[in-house]
Amino acid sequence: MITEVAFFNINEGMETDFEKDFAVVAGQTIALSKGYIAHTLHKCIETDGKYMVQVEWETLDDHMKGFVGSDLFKEWVKKMDHYFKPDIYMEHFRLVK
Repeated sequence: MITEVAFFNINEGMETDFEKDFAVVAGQTIALSKGYIAHTLHKCIETDGKYMVQVEWETLDDHMKGFVGSDLFKEWVKKMDHYFKPDIYMEHFRLVK
């Protein structure tokens, strides 16, 4: 299992709508992807408009090839892209035992 961690800065005044839409759109896109396990959305305490998303995937390929390379991802971008400032940051992590 791997964890995708992404940081988004949301355009000012759009935070409430982003949170509502994220809940719906993530369930209609990310959660339907092969290898998807779970996701969480976190709002930054120190920086207004900053969010962290964690998505657990079975494999890195499930995320990068299976989701990012899919029509579901295109749908995600179409519905969510207008919320994001252009400084999205993402990395993948593996649990250390």
